[in-house]
Amino acid sequence: MSNDNLAALIAALEISPDNDVLRAHVVRELLKARRWKDAQEQSTALRVGQHRPLALLADARASLEAGDLPAARSAYTQAVQADRSLIDEDLEAHLEEGVSLRVPSTPGQKNEEPAVDNDNRLRTTFADIGGMEALKEKIRLSILYPLQKPEIYAAYGKKIGGGLLLYGPPGCGKTHLARATAGEIGANFYILSLNEVLSMWLGESEKQLAALFKTARQTAPSVIFIDEVDALGAKRSDFQNASTRAIVSQFLVEMDGVVTNNDKVMVLGATNMPWNVDSALRRPGRFDKVLFVPPPDKTAREQILDIHCKGRKLDNSVRLADLSGKTEHFSGADLAHLVELATERALADALRTGQMRDVTHVDFQAALKESRPSTMEWLRRAKNYVNFANQDGMYDDLDAYLEKARIR
Repeated sequence: MSNDNLAALIAALEISPDNDVLRAHVVRELLKARRWKDAQEQSTALRVGQHRPLALLADARASLEAGDLPAARSAYTQAVQADRSLIDEDLEAHLEEGVSLRVPSTPGQKNEEPAVDNDNRLRTTFADIGGMEALKEKIRLSILYPLQKPEIYAAYGKKIGGGLLLYGPPGCGKTHLARATAGEIGANFYILSLNEVLSMWLGESEKQLAALFKTARQTAPSVIFIDEVDALGAKRSDFQNASTRAIVSQFLVEMDGVVTNNDKVMVLGATNMPWNVDSALRRPGRFDKVLFVPPPDKTAREQILDIHCKGRKLDNSVRLADLSGKTEHFSGADLAHLVELATERALADALRTGQMRDVTHVDFQAALKESRPSTMEWLRRAKNYVNFANQDGMYDDLDAYLEKARIR
């Protein structure tokens, strides 16, 4: 949404300040535009009522921008507990690592060369991600080995670079996996979203997009990560606006490296809806490698549970390995919610009796009865695309997972 349209919405809200539906819409649009502080201010009136989770999400984003990680984590946890549709992988990755990385602001300024920023290297590696070994090995073959053994690839005439599209259910760590990939190779990491390059001025968005790629080339090896790539690379036939189609075309030009060399510049995309991505983006040299990121496996689930149980008083009866075996298809966000439910049960007892007690196996069993994996809706919907739109084999990994998981 353009700044003019947002300004019009805010003006309408000033006329009807008690219109909670309109206010919630404004907050969502401000979050999409990455105007965290404005979103938090506009959400103040929503802190009581059905839109409270959205207000908490705005608090989380604003707190992270202000550097208050404990407050950001607390607000985000409460938001997704109340409304699972608010799961935000990008925010989760920032909260896990305790850092806030953004696309350098200088490239978006007019008449200036993009600054070379060498402080975007990440410390997260594959060692920080439990399980998913088969997926990690595919990423190594696609991205890591070419950089680590360039002479072998050069001997076979293979270029180092290109694009990799990660897809799967929300909340399953696509963003975290992209960060770990960048950290594994010691590459500079840049996050790109449609809202960061959109401009109301004709042609300015294309300039900003070109400037970002120029910065990545100057600081190679670099990884440009595009979350919700279906928003930037949706089917061009779906766009009625000529300027939006121009942005997509510019993106394709930059990925092709037509103007300059993209050697050692990797583009990682993540999407929950790969079927909405323009087929032109999956041609050789673009997102020609497509990988399915499934819900965490048993090893990964145990590690995620361990992370979320840190700092909590657990009884010796709690066996995380057993719990991980009973949470098949749970996303990382689902597992965090499970731990919160079990903890709340012990907390309720403490408030009622005045006696503090540890979180027990019984608490987790009760929490399990209240919990369902949020990934199932996505997996069942994805089954239809596998059945009717997999002629080119793009969804073979997903098909194998669905068959093994017996998703019908």
